[in-house]
Amino acid sequence: RKSSKAKEKKQRRLEERAAMAAVCAKVEAANKLQDPLEAFPVFKKYDRNGLNVSIECRRVSGLEPSTLDWAFELTKANMQTLYEQSEWGWKEREKREELRDERAWYLLAREAGAGPVAFSHFRFDVECGDEVLY
Repeated sequence: RKSSKAKEKKQRRLEERAAMAAVCAKVEAANKLQDPLEAFPVFKKYDRNGLNVSIECRRVSGLEPSTLDWAFELTKANMQTLYEQSEWGWKEREKREELRDERAWYLLAREAGAGPVAFSHFRFDVECGDEVLY
């Protein structure tokens, strides 16, 4: 015969598993999207103050190697010194791997007829039981 304490503990575990399954399902659904910006077409164009760019959201697997190289070089130019000043330090190989991780997504801003001019690298993920975007 199970004590009420054991039953409560089991119930809590079941609830925690269900909550984690729901969180994982949200992240999985986000990662199945073809284009997270599809529902927000207003954000696919930016034309203000002399800057006219189109914005696209792409999986890392859909990027040209030259775009990935450009993103790495821009990251290095902007962030290497800051990383070196931190306790983490700059680890070029690890940063390249992070930018090419199969779960990675990119927001790319492009000028008409030109290459990318800006990017944001992100992932839909689970951290400490919460769905996160980072």
